[in-house]
Amino acid sequence: MKASKALLTLLILFISLFIFSTPNSHTKEDTAEQRWMGIYSGDDRVGYSYNSIKTIGGITEIEELTELKIDLLGKEDDVKTKASYKLEGYKILSFNYEMKSGSIDVKAQGEREGDTLKITMETISGKTERILPLEKELILPSLISKLLTENKLIPGDKFDIPLFEPLSLLMGMNDSVSTHLIEGKEIMEIPLGKFDTYKVSTDFMGAQSTSWITAEGDVVKQEFPPGLIAIKESKEDIINKKNSSFDIVQKTSIPANIRLDNAEKLKYLRIRIDGIGALDEFDIEDGYRQRLDGQIVEIKSNESNSFENSYTLPYDSPEYLELTKADFLIQSDDKDIVAITNKVLNGETDPLKAAGKINRWIYKNLKKSATVSIPNAKDVLRTKVGDCNEHAALFSAMSRAAGMPTKTVLGTMYYKERFYYHAWNEVYIGEWVAVDSTYGQLPVDATHIKLIEGDLAKSGEILKVVGKLNIEIIDASYDEQK
Repeated sequence: MKASKALLTLLILFISLFIFSTPNSHTKEDTAEQRWMGIYSGDDRVGYSYNSIKTIGGITEIEELTELKIDLLGKEDDVKTKASYKLEGYKILSFNYEMKSGSIDVKAQGEREGDTLKITMETISGKTERILPLEKELILPSLISKLLTENKLIPGDKFDIPLFEPLSLLMGMNDSVSTHLIEGKEIMEIPLGKFDTYKVSTDFMGAQSTSWITAEGDVVKQEFPPGLIAIKESKEDIINKKNSSFDIVQKTSIPANIRLDNAEKLKYLRIRIDGIGALDEFDIEDGYRQRLDGQIVEIKSNESNSFENSYTLPYDSPEYLELTKADFLIQSDDKDIVAITNKVLNGETDPLKAAGKINRWIYKNLKKSATVSIPNAKDVLRTKVGDCNEHAALFSAMSRAAGMPTKTVLGTMYYKERFYYHAWNEVYIGEWVAVDSTYGQLPVDATHIKLIEGDLAKSGEILKVVGKLNIEIIDASYDEQK
């Protein structure tokens, strides 16, 4: 099975953030105006987006719909998101959101209460609530073109805009800010005709996109990772054309320059990384498993019997105590997660042995299946289905329930002559040990290259490397003493 799905939900998020094609500010009172954008990978249309806006009695109502056809490890899946918002000017009053993919159905709604937004997420495992402080007004991505044109499109001007996007909030990204630079005027020709536009470059968490916007705020074309294009189209063109599937796995994977046989047994890997700027901005150098020297990274995987425990469960030192606590999606205090953890451990207090028991249980009991979802430990325990994100979420929850500091890790791993984006965990047993319950590895092999560590809220940072990262294998060994 390929390690691949770590990017699927982020792709949906990225499209939601960067297709801002809501009709311009000249929409008449009580009149709904619609906009349609086709989403393309090369010459193939892989999806579309639709939105409409109308104002009634000073309250603006916006509806959005996005549909993508994605190839999930050889199985085609239609991923649909829809959202509706009520606003007063740019001020968000309430919203409803839904993301559907196969058997996955995530719903969320929010109501403004003073300077906070009360958000309720509903999934197969029930409802989860959180309160979002609104220290500043957040802007819907679909209103960005309207906001930019109201401030006049002057080449050289730059705008930092705090964003409101339900999926990013559900993933814990509370401080989503995009930067928009007005580069200059261009004539943009698309099948619907020629348009006088302004070219606008956008940066979100290090990932870049480009939009062409008319002086009236009409978005004509957009380009964004991983190699996708959105083009203004008519409703008839959208309805009459079928979507082709988009293989994000192959689109985002990185070719290896050397074939590695039995990669799961690799103990040492030396690589050169380039294409993504300053490597010290990432979590590559960790002081225990990975070493960074310029662009050269060395990864070592030690045998599990070489690790030493420094405590018995539960961990109670203040240094990493925060990493034993529950959060919005890692519900380590949930009674069902606590119960299954206690059953699996059966009184085990040795952290290395406890991590091994949890790793083996998850590996054996979760069906390996790629899905587009918001990784939620309670959902994963109930469905027992998922790919790397789901395995990592449940491992984090169970190991934290056991009292072990645990992190989620994002990076790449080798599979059949390519590197794929992947998620796994690190658990503290007296030293940090990497664990991959998707493959049942403790410790993980040396082809697991960590780029980012933390939680799901940091996962968006992986977008800054997609389509840019190059990995050159310099040396590899199955000898732990290399």
